[in-house]
Amino acid sequence: MKPTPDYLTLAIKYLARTDRTVAQVERYVLEKGASRAEERLVVRELERRGYLNDQAYAIRWAETRLSRHPMGRERLKAELLSRGFEDSVAERALRQAYRSISEQELACQALEGRASRTRPAQWVRFLRQRGFDDDTIQQVTQVDLETGLDEL
Repeated sequence: MKPTPDYLTLAIKYLARTDRTVAQVERYVLEKGASRAEERLVVRELERRGYLNDQAYAIRWAETRLSRHPMGRERLKAELLSRGFEDSVAERALRQAYRSISEQELACQALEGRASRTRPAQWVRFLRQRGFDDDTIQQVTQVDLETGLDEL
């Protein structure tokens, strides 16, 4: 059985604007009045045509996000989950996104231009906000996070 063409057309137009997750397309089609059965048919057809692939979308999104806004693994995972990706999809996207660059390198990129204008204590806060873990922050800033902040 094929999906109702009107809902399929609407979903294709919805995807033409930007990548979407399966959950977003499901919600959109249901909001347009499709039944659950029609929604499932639309999603299956979009996946069959290669228009809808959460894993590929998550990887593209994560890699683009890291290149524009260097951050730690924890924060990137939280952002992926908040966009509606399932945990397993987010984990695979993280492995792919971090395959060619270390968190230390990303932390250094994040600090570029800040290091000369701010103090080490501010670097630590900034890197924590960006989701870097304490080990990475310590390696990048050479600060003992247990005792060093009091001395800064």
